[in-house]
Amino acid sequence: MNYLAHLSLTPHHYKGQHDALKIGNLLGDFIKGTESKLRSEIQPDLVDGIILHRAIDKLTDKHPAFLASKQLLAPERRRFAGIVVDIIYDHFLAIHWNTYHTSELNHFIKQTYQTIDQNKDWQLGTLKQAFPIMNAQNWLANYTTIEGINSTFRRVSKRGKFTAPIANTHIDFEKHYKTFEKHFHTIYADLITFTNQYKF
Repeated sequence: MNYLAHLSLTPHHYKGQHDALKIGNLLGDFIKGTESKLRSEIQPDLVDGIILHRAIDKLTDKHPAFLASKQLLAPERRRFAGIVVDIIYDHFLAIHWNTYHTSELNHFIKQTYQTIDQNKDWQLGTLKQAFPIMNAQNWLANYTTIEGINSTFRRVSKRGKFTAPIANTHIDFEKHYKTFEKHFHTIYADLITFTNQYKF
């Protein structure tokens, strides 16, 4: 799952610092290292979030809905499925936010940015460089519109030497929009159940 989904999948039964767990769940995309190495260097609540992030990704990667979504991508983009399908799912989470969450999406996003900004020591790995841009360009809110998602595809396509095909993901996205939406609802419901039962 992508940034918005990971931030949203932070279980309330956690006994530690909830905000740190939530940002840790985001940090999983920005920091590497074994669990033992991370625990020797970073506060426990952040590490718990990073490990939760990895568990969510592991479940997502083998979920039938994700595998079905992957097949909807053009062959030249399937190897980037872990990136582009996650972005697509964040779009559906954004537009269906009130189906799954009681807080307003804009409030959730604003609160998230404030939490990261107020805790500089939580800006670990490459998040330290990415956050000012994420905040200025409001990446999390961009998921709500088609143009915002297409802009995200274009931005991500510039990440590396071989990622250019990602720029045209809008073709697959628009062609199979309703099917991707159905897959999202299936997998997100399962992930809510998974995180609500997750044992720390």
